[in-house]
Amino acid sequence: MTGNTRKADSQYVEDALGIEDEYESELAAVQVALTRYEVTPFEYARRRSEIAARAFLRLAEAHKRFVARNS
Repeated sequence: MTGNTRKADSQYVEDALGIEDEYESELAAVQVALTRYEVTPFEYARRRSEIAARAFLRLAEAHKRFVARNS
């Protein structure tokens, strides 16, 4: 059981870090667009919230997989 738990923990960490990397990359791109006046502050806020929501949902799915692997 301990070996499987460690593997599940490692996979969860890998998933979470990957999601975080993608989130930060997408957020940086929209921040650059804002500083270049390519998007309005309103558009920036909308896109930022969409990026965060998408990351949150992906992290929730990763958590579900983690719990399933530990069951």
